[in-house]
Amino acid sequence: MVKGKSTGDVDRWEVGREVLRAADPQMAALVTANPGLNPDELLDGFPSDLWGALVFFVIGQQLSRSAAGAILGRLEASQGGRLPTPAEILATEDETLRRIGLSRAKVVYLHDLAARLEDGRLDLGMLRTVDDDAARTELIQVKGVGRFTADGVLMLALHRPDVWPAADLALRRAVERVWGLGAPVSMADVDAVGERFRPWRTLAAAYLYWSPRVG
Repeated sequence: MVKGKSTGDVDRWEVGREVLRAADPQMAALVTANPGLNPDELLDGFPSDLWGALVFFVIGQQLSRSAAGAILGRLEASQGGRLPTPAEILATEDETLRRIGLSRAKVVYLHDLAARLEDGRLDLGMLRTVDDDAARTELIQVKGVGRFTADGVLMLALHRPDVWPAADLALRRAVERVWGLGAPVSMADVDAVGERFRPWRTLAAAYLYWSPRVG
């Protein structure tokens, strides 16, 4: 995982923290409570390569992080401790994938993802070069991949600084709590809150994920 400190010990999030302080008083309080929060470190432990992140998020749909990690571990164990390649996923029988804990739908999703990578319909190299909206458009062509998965990949594997994963229930609950909004807030409401934090919405989301630890 790329860290917030780069060559020369430059903190790539420093400017963003000041933008967040100025944008909103509730967010300013979170920044003051943890002025060195680093989204890259907060998200450590998730797969940071594009293929691994895609597999993890497909597996993890509607599951806890620990449950998804356990299934991912069993998938890796089936290949001697490493993540199968797309070709190896395609060569694995459905029932074998089902036995490690994948639903029938997720087996279909993984096979579609692997097939698109194998035949070139999805190009991971291209995803690294296009803007966020174009990358999302490409990713959601995969069966079972929606905004939740696409935003997770943009944050974890592509390290984009302005991703606002409004489809994530954890973020929506944090928005409700921090701004005292009535539950449940809609995705549109969460997106509206996020607008004030451009172009540092990844950093703002990281503060909201961290916010239950305040107080």
